[in-house]
Amino acid sequence: MRKVVNYIGLGLMAAAAAAMIAGDAFAGETSSPLQPTAEKFYLDFDMLAPAALSCDATGPGVRTKATRDIAGKPVLRVTGNAAQAQISCALPDGTRFSTDVNRDPRLYNTMYPTYATVTFQRGADRMTTVLRQNDRIKDVRHGSFLRVAQGSGADGWDSSLTSLGGKTEGGTKDAPVLIGD
Repeated sequence: MRKVVNYIGLGLMAAAAAAMIAGDAFAGETSSPLQPTAEKFYLDFDMLAPAALSCDATGPGVRTKATRDIAGKPVLRVTGNAAQAQISCALPDGTRFSTDVNRDPRLYNTMYPTYATVTFQRGADRMTTVLRQNDRIKDVRHGSFLRVAQGSGADGWDSSLTSLGGKTEGGTKDAPVLIGD
């Protein structure tokens, strides 16, 4: 019985590959073989995140799949060149967020994907991200999920504490520019 199930599984995989090649041929594109990657990164949110939040990742060689968990919170799966992906999230009111926790190449291995859970705080400029692999906490990055405000960035957005009205010892004029645009 187990051999029959294995043969059926192999047949389904072959059929899927043939369908992918045929789809590329009809679209006029060259077909490339499926290339497995060790860079698998999942971004999700705790229960306090608004369900209206949506996320995306862009960059060369980046493959993304955006879904929702059972509570309606976004789950972003990033594969391919995940370490170079530009991850951004947005709310319907125009509030944008950005993170670069996926940029550390030490996060990736061939055995397990990296899961990043953002502890969302409504109205906060910076939020904490907890990184896990194989059900173990790998790292906690405080302030790694940043609110991005409209300002002087290359695309018209800026994540500096000055533009967000943040507080520093010397006032907002001395606030550092945050990475994330």
